[in-house]
Amino acid sequence: MLALCMLMYGLTATAQITKGNWMVGGVASYASTKYNGEASSGVTVSIFKAQPNIGYFIIDKLAAGLKLGYSNVTNKFGESPYGVSKIVDYNFGPFIRYYFLSPEKPFNILIDGSYQYGIRRTGSSTGADMHWTQYNANTFSVNAGPVLYFNTSVGLEFLVGYSTEKYVKDQGRNGTVQVGLGLQVHLERDK
Repeated sequence: MLALCMLMYGLTATAQITKGNWMVGGVASYASTKYNGEASSGVTVSIFKAQPNIGYFIIDKLAAGLKLGYSNVTNKFGESPYGVSKIVDYNFGPFIRYYFLSPEKPFNILIDGSYQYGIRRTGSSTGADMHWTQYNANTFSVNAGPVLYFNTSVGLEFLVGYSTEKYVKDQGRNGTVQVGLGLQVHLERDK
């Protein structure tokens, strides 16, 4: 958040999806659930995800850039001392995004495609030591949907998409239908 504020201080924001402008934004979420059923009594699941991005408009309405990703899923189960399992993902890779309508509209429709290389670490413990295993993955995603502009620079995105994930040295793929809500700030450097 501090980096975003510093970047905004040095730039003047305008509603631009035109060549030479920047966009920064992303998505963050947190969820926590405690299960109290017969089969899973005392299980607590916490999920934190963040996916910031930065892009540059290489031509009008077409941006390319970098997406980063981090997620942390923690499961606590049993009586004290708790058993714990964790999944931690780190992802990074390029994206390309196209806006279909003219820059003057208070809304737009976009399509976004990306590739991300990921490192997944899974761990479990029933005591003090966590035992970790690492996997590498390749993920391809495509998302589309409308963006509504609050003002001349900030847009709220409602995206629906599909991603396919393939772990290195593993057969098969994971396919995911995804729905997302994102925030983008469009910036223009002072001239």
